[in-house]
Amino acid sequence: MSLRLLLVEDDPAVRLSLAETLADEGFDVRIADSGEQALNRLHDEAPEIVLSDVRMPGVDGLQLLSLLRQRAPAVDVILMTAFEDMPTVARAMREGAFDFLVKPLELNALRDVLRRVVEDRAARGGGGSERPQEYRLDQLVGRDARMIEILSD
Repeated sequence: MSLRLLLVEDDPAVRLSLAETLADEGFDVRIADSGEQALNRLHDEAPEIVLSDVRMPGVDGLQLLSLLRQRAPAVDVILMTAFEDMPTVARAMREGAFDFLVKPLELNALRDVLRRVVEDRAARGGGGSERPQEYRLDQLVGRDARMIEILSD
């Protein structure tokens, strides 16, 4: 089974084109036309990846990212926008976005980012059809005496 990707895009033409492209790349694509709709579908769709536009009415991409970090921290979020705005890019990365793409999307750049997401998820134990494992203290590896002391409490 392929990774579930929730595409959040308010422009119908872009949404349709991207959904077809992503499906051709092997993703199980679900769509939402707004940040609100994405949040409402989060539980039922259970995406591993969210690819979202930044500038949308209502809940925009940065607000969606923040809410996803709270509600579904294991989901990898890629943001995209037609405006190359370094403060927005910096904020998105600080808040936990996996990457940030500028529209119009270059297919090879999109493929590269998605390949890195898939590889990263596999390294974390969350690739393919499995849901990511939750982080547990007994799985942490560390040799620093201060960390061992903190974790043993």
